Amino acid sequence: MVCFGTRMVFQAPCTQLHLQILKMKDITVLCKVVDNYGDIGFVYRLTREISRRRPELRLRIVVSNLSSFAAMAPGLDAKKARQEYNGNLVLDWNNEEICTKEFTENPPEIIFECFQCGRPEWLENLLFSKENPPEHTVQIVNVEYLTAEDWADDFHLLKSGTRSAKVKKINFMPGFTARTGGLVLDSHFMKCLEDKDYAIKTLQKGLPEPTGRTIAESVSDSSIFPVLIFSYPRDFSGIISGLAQFQKAQKKKNPRFTVCIFAANGISLEPLIESHRNAGEPFPLIRLPYISQRTWDALLTLTKFNLIRGEDSFSRACLSGIPFLWHAYPQENEFQLVKTRAVLSRIEPFFGGQKKIFENYASLTQIYNRTPGKDTDADSQEAMNDYPESAEFTEAKRKSSESTLFCNLLLEYDTLSTACKDFSRSLISNGDLAEHLLSYCDTLDFSR
Repeated sequence: MVCFGTRMVFQAPCTQLHLQILKMKDITVLCKVVDNYGDIGFVYRLTREISRRRPELRLRIVVSNLSSFAAMAPGLDAKKARQEYNGNLVLDWNNEEICTKEFTENPPEIIFECFQCGRPEWLENLLFSKENPPEHTVQIVNVEYLTAEDWADDFHLLKSGTRSAKVKKINFMPGFTARTGGLVLDSHFMKCLEDKDYAIKTLQKGLPEPTGRTIAESVSDSSIFPVLIFSYPRDFSGIISGLAQFQKAQKKKNPRFTVCIFAANGISLEPLIESHRNAGEPFPLIRLPYISQRTWDALLTLTKFNLIRGEDSFSRACLSGIPFLWHAYPQENEFQLVKTRAVLSRIEPFFGGQKKIFENYASLTQIYNRTPGKDTDADSQEAMNDYPESAEFTEAKRKSSESTLFCNLLLEYDTLSTACKDFSRSLISNGDLAEHLLSYCDTLDFSR
């Protein structure tokens, strides 16, 4: 009761009834698999971390390619359209009947649309039905692709329209600055980073023998330089040659020194093996089986150099503090070169005054990402021209350019490693994407 002069007014408690905001109980995560493992890898990691932080939340993970999901998630059945997995519900995006039944009986509250995947037709029909519109507001969060481009800062938390007042949408940007949502700092990956013994045990547990034992010994031997390669198909002859030159130089100081490649299973495996064979197999190459995400994380944190592709492995490489080359998803007019240049601009400050070493790293990155036979547009060519060696790139010189740049870069490994570690620390200081997403969702109102 509140008094205004002689007049008395009764007020309901602000935590009750009129001002009540319904607490979220459910999050639906949509993933349309484009890159075999990059997008689903991100979704798997994000949902695991959300479940760890908020075990009371019900997650429904809707995936267009369960086979890709099952390849990294032990125990998931790629043939089951509806299944419980680690306390969450996994659904086949393509099974309209099962999904329509599930979401009719249990309407969604929050939907994460990952990487502009859009919505399946059955969900579109439910959300925008004129006969049976949603009872409460549905909140869609478009979790965008990871980009280092400047526009990510301005796009983060920007509202987007839909064709219904009952369906709200906002854009949420993973990223490299404090003005974005950051990267997923899941507990398992961070523990692998901080505890080498834990990572080695995880590796041995997740790999069959004798591969597990061989790799564990390799990452523990200071005379071995382990290199993980997980890429899109390409000619790896320049990379193999650069590693061989580096090995030759190091053997003068340590006769036992040897490079060892861990070759990931997938679309880059056969061309990598062919390039290695054509070079006379100058060092060991270990073929990896398909492995779980937890095992992959452990391996990626134990190497000396990572050549990776995809959304998820790229973010892990950035966080690892280990030197890496990112093979960006090839795009029309070579626009991936603009993407890689943006990443390079984020890393450059951490090289301090070592301008030449950074320019070698940047040139190698751009040449590594150039697609043979593809024309560039003005923006892509400008991204190549920003760095001395890549500006002079010709296809005829690809192998020699890659080989020389890679060898010279590895000979400056300590400087490169320090820059990558400092870059990693800056990313970790931005906080966890999963936590930032949950904090944002806590502010949403579902009562209208």
